[in-house]
Amino acid sequence: MSAGGTVLEAQQLVYRYAGQAEPALRGVDLRLARGQAVGLLGPNGSGKSTLINLLAGLRTPQGGSIRHPGAAAPSIAWVPQEYAFYPELTCRENLQFFAGMLDVPAAEAAQRVDKAIETCMLQEFAQRRARQCSGGVRRRLNLGIALLQQPEVLLLDEPTVGVDPQSRAFLLDRVRDMVAGGTAVLYATHYMEEVSAVCSHILLLDHGQVLASGDLATLLRGPEGSAPFEHLEALFMHYTHRPLRD
Repeated sequence: MSAGGTVLEAQQLVYRYAGQAEPALRGVDLRLARGQAVGLLGPNGSGKSTLINLLAGLRTPQGGSIRHPGAAAPSIAWVPQEYAFYPELTCRENLQFFAGMLDVPAAEAAQRVDKAIETCMLQEFAQRRARQCSGGVRRRLNLGIALLQQPEVLLLDEPTVGVDPQSRAFLLDRVRDMVAGGTAVLYATHYMEEVSAVCSHILLLDHGQVLASGDLATLLRGPEGSAPFEHLEALFMHYTHRPLRD
C-alpha cells in the first residue's frame, strides 16, 4: 500500500528535562502518514527516545504541538527498547493481561491474543514463562503486546537490540507487513541497514535538532551541487560529523 494521508503531525516540539541546561528537543517537526515508515536516526543522546515519549503521550511537550488531522485521535502503540512485560507470566498470559486492559469485549480480546501469537510466531512459546525465552522471542512478545491495540501508529524504539540475525529478519518482515497494511511507523534504531530495509523516509536528529528529514532516496542524492551519498551511513556522517555510535 502506498503512503496515505497524515495520521500524526508534530510541529516545533520543545522539551527540556529538569536540571538540564540544554533542551532535549529544539523545535522538532515530524509527519507520519498511513502506510509509511520513517527511520528515526541520531547519535546517542540526540533526542530520539524523548521524541518517541512525547508522541506516545508519556511526556507533555513544553513547546510546539502534536495533532491528529483525523476526526478522532489514532490508536498509538509504543514498543520500548526495554522489555515491557511480566517475566513470571507465560507469553500467552502476558498477552491476555494486556488485552484485558483494552476497551473491547472479552471475546474480541481473546481473538486479538490469538492473532498476536500467530503474527509474532509465538505458538511454540505461548505456555513458556517470558523469563525463560530467548532475547528474540522476548522482542517478538514486546511487539505482540503492541499489536493488541491494532495501532494506526506504531512507535518502535530500538526493537532489535540483542537479537540474532534470524529474529531480526523476522521483526523487520513484520514491520514491512504493517506498513503494507497501512500502519504509520516511526522506527528508531542505530542499525542503518534496518532503516534502508523498511523505511522510505528518515528524520535525523542531533542535539535535539532536525539535521535532515524527508524522502530517503531524495536525501541520498545529496545536496544540490554535491555528489550523491554512497549509503545511509555516509549521509549520517555528513550531517552529524561523527559515527553513528559515539
